[in-house]
Amino acid sequence: MPVTLADVAHRAGVSEATASRVLNGRPYVAARTREAVEIAVRELDYAPNRAARDLSLAKTATIAVLVHHAQYPAHGEGPFSGRVIDGASRVLRRTGHDTLYVHVDDDAVDRLVGLAAVRPGRSDGILVLGPAFPVHAVARLVAASRPVVLVDNRLAETDVVLSDNEAPMRELALHLVREHNHRRLVVLAGPRRWPSTAERVAGVRAAARQDGVEVTVLHAPETTIRDGAGLAAGLLADPPDAVMAVNDAMALGALHAVRELGHRRPAVTGFDDIAWAELADPPLTTVSVDAGAIGAAAASLLLERMAGSDDTPAREIRVPARIRLRRSCGCSGPEVTPTTAPVGRRHE
Repeated sequence: MPVTLADVAHRAGVSEATASRVLNGRPYVAARTREAVEIAVRELDYAPNRAARDLSLAKTATIAVLVHHAQYPAHGEGPFSGRVIDGASRVLRRTGHDTLYVHVDDDAVDRLVGLAAVRPGRSDGILVLGPAFPVHAVARLVAASRPVVLVDNRLAETDVVLSDNEAPMRELALHLVREHNHRRLVVLAGPRRWPSTAERVAGVRAAARQDGVEVTVLHAPETTIRDGAGLAAGLLADPPDAVMAVNDAMALGALHAVRELGHRRPAVTGFDDIAWAELADPPLTTVSVDAGAIGAAAASLLLERMAGSDDTPAREIRVPARIRLRRSCGCSGPEVTPTTAPVGRRHE
């Protein structure tokens, strides 16, 4: 069997992405790492596929946008992702690029590099939306020397765009504790490995430590309305003072489940501020994020990389968020509370 890039990376003890950077002469690789990869190439007599490399240089003016099935706009749970895609599409259209949407189901998330839409000659760059894509699968895309930008996910040495997560969630938790005297908080969360989940949970925990209140975190495999309702249903026997969901979909599910409690209903809050949040009964207190700005920032960053700006360190861009206080937390009406306004920063 021919020697592959994965073989070289394994021999050198590095990731495929790092091995690819060395073989393509890119900077920001430690001298010792570069030497290990070069030694592995010589020992394995590795010969890069030049024909495939030449094909990868052909321009298509098309961007592949990978969306996990649970976050796909047509799925019914993905209005936030739809706004991200719309923001990215607006930027790409202005530069003459078409957008190729790829709905990825669970069977395909581990083999992203094999999708037709991301092959050389089919697209020039790739936007990967959401945390449901495994890091190792995304790493293989990056290793194939394709420009990749992640949204709401994280991979070393790769450009990412996220919302501000921890600070607004901390401030919202402090609002529940200090303004409404809620002492028992439950967080409805997604998988622990999802960056947004981890950061939002960290924000609540920080508030709990600061004011000495009790916090319990319940994790679900996804962050859908069904997941929120299912987790909240388990709280009916001994309801907490407040339920803080890591997104609005889970919060809406929780609102539905706790209706059975009548006057004993806990406060419920979300994150994202999707259109349904204001229409909920009661209207949902949440953290508002400009999803279109996230998509626009991701598309602009990808275009920079495609233009050849790949010799600079990977960037992490944060889009600011703000709290919207509505009746689901016990407040009497709509109000906006500014939180921190982070700026783009580079990976360390």
